[in-house]
Amino acid sequence: MDLDLDSDMARAAHPTKSKLVETAARLLKTHKPSEISVDLVLSESKISKGSLYHHFADLDELIETALLDRYARWVDISVGAMTQILTTAKTSKEIYLGLVEVTRRSQDRNLSPERFFRAEILTKANSSPRFAAKLKTVQQELTDSLTDIIREAQERQFYNKNIDAKAIAVFIQAYTLGKIIDDISEDPVNQEAYEALINTIIKEVFIKE
Repeated sequence: MDLDLDSDMARAAHPTKSKLVETAARLLKTHKPSEISVDLVLSESKISKGSLYHHFADLDELIETALLDRYARWVDISVGAMTQILTTAKTSKEIYLGLVEVTRRSQDRNLSPERFFRAEILTKANSSPRFAAKLKTVQQELTDSLTDIIREAQERQFYNKNIDAKAIAVFIQAYTLGKIIDDISEDPVNQEAYEALINTIIKEVFIKE
């Protein structure tokens, strides 16, 4: 499960638009959105103001696009990891072992900043209808893709067919983000114990022996 979120930064097709998104994404690593100005973006990207407003209605839309791009790359990584497990596994045990590895990597303490980023994205969607509409599309892509992958695994008798595939897809996303609760704890849970709990739930509830 490759978690290098700095690769293939912009998904936008147009080179100028891609560069603007890349620049905004880079600035977001060291600046809060409120600290980024049009002049700063233009200075860093070497792109004209006219080109910026040709591709984006305003600075906020550019920043929103950069935020969504990062979120969307997490979607690509998540779907890719699950697809790899399904396409290579020949038994339910291999499916389980693959998910154990996904659990280990997704719950890594070093991914705490990424979990906070995802939480911030969801918070922003709650206050911005325009951003929420765009995020819904990206989020739906993840849920639908995972649902399709799980449904196929159910057809191959790897997953419990008595549990709704979409419910499993949402659960997987929820537990990968849920570790954020422990990220801010003064006395974090034992990492191995937490992963063991998740893996037990996966094995006992979802995996068909």
